[in-house]
Amino acid sequence: MFGFKTIPGWTLSIEEVSNNVYQVELRDNFGRQASYKTSDLEQAIFTCETYAFNIEKQINKKWTKFLFDLCIQKSADNSIESHEFSDKDFGSWTIEYKDKRIILDNKENWIIQQVRINLTDWADKEFIKIQELTYLKLIKFVEVK
Repeated sequence: MFGFKTIPGWTLSIEEVSNNVYQVELRDNFGRQASYKTSDLEQAIFTCETYAFNIEKQINKKWTKFLFDLCIQKSADNSIESHEFSDKDFGSWTIEYKDKRIILDNKENWIIQQVRINLTDWADKEFIKIQELTYLKLIKFVEVK
């Protein structure tokens, strides 16, 4: 069994309980947990992350900061060019990559993905209402291609 961070505030533990069968568990500092047992380790981790994301969505009072930290953590190591979180702007934030950026506009309740058109201009690619955001949708926003 071993543990490491997978999403902010949660620790992942994986135990091979029998040949090629894994018990995966995410636990936060308050003892909340998300667990899944299967032979597909990658799917088990993703399922637990989804469960933990949904728990955070329901109870986290600093939801936009959690989303910001999660996007930073899930981004490829060298892919982020700049990032900014602002408590003054309702907890809104921006993460910029080479050819795209993600903006969370908490005043209007949108998360927006934009693509670079040229050195100074951006075009909206996709919008999601924050209330409709799922873990899978967020991960797809963060993927660097």
